[in-house]
Amino acid sequence: MQELQGTVPVFKTPQELDRAVRNYQVSDLKGFELFRQWLAIRNASLEQSRVELAGDRIPGDDSY
Repeated sequence: MQELQGTVPVFKTPQELDRAVRNYQVSDLKGFELFRQWLAIRNASLEQSRVELAGDRIPGDDSY
């Protein structure tokens, strides 16, 4: 799996991710290219969900 990491696109913003999902849905990808795009979308989605959760803290939560 490590050899795939260098070739997988990285989407940084929610707009890039949305555009990638739309392109993924309308394209006719097959084989490695299909997996590569799926992996890039998955990685970006997981990364963005971590960012959203990190900012969703309750003030004073760590004092309990």
